[in-house]
Amino acid sequence: MIKNTYIMVRSIWASLVCLLMVFIDEVSLQETVEGFIGSSAVLPCHSGNKRLQAITAHWRYKDVKNVYDILDGKGSVKEQDSAFKSRAATFPVEYMKGNFSLSLGNLRQTDAGTYCCFIPDVGHHQCTELQIKERPRGLQEQDKPSSRSNGVEAKAEKIVSLLIPFFSITILSCI
Repeated sequence: MIKNTYIMVRSIWASLVCLLMVFIDEVSLQETVEGFIGSSAVLPCHSGNKRLQAITAHWRYKDVKNVYDILDGKGSVKEQDSAFKSRAATFPVEYMKGNFSLSLGNLRQTDAGTYCCFIPDVGHHQCTELQIKERPRGLQEQDKPSSRSNGVEAKAEKIVSLLIPFFSITILSCI
């Protein structure tokens, strides 16, 4: 009886850990990046595929406005919405690594919203929510938080700190 209860508890813990991992994966599908008015922010877009045949990616704001296009490995602003003129750029040396991240400069309050990156060659779609804040008084140019501190790394640290107790309990239940 005790052995069956022990096996059942272990099974429940394993199921909860798996469920938590699925939930975390779903939550991490959309990034949130914070930026300050007048500064810049980098919106992530990684295909995960390092062997792309034709390098084409499209950045859209709220699925309506054209922010930036990458056509056959070259940036294109031909059909760019005027709200993003001279403020949007990508990193061409990173294209071959599957990195199509977008840098948006001179941020305005009206820039807040959802930006999506589409990579048609691999069927990839990644969205980022850009939040715009006023710069706190006393925050100097050199004290600006980097986009990394508000993005993937910060979320990963939070997730890991939440998972450590779960994994510890799971390991202890296996002993």
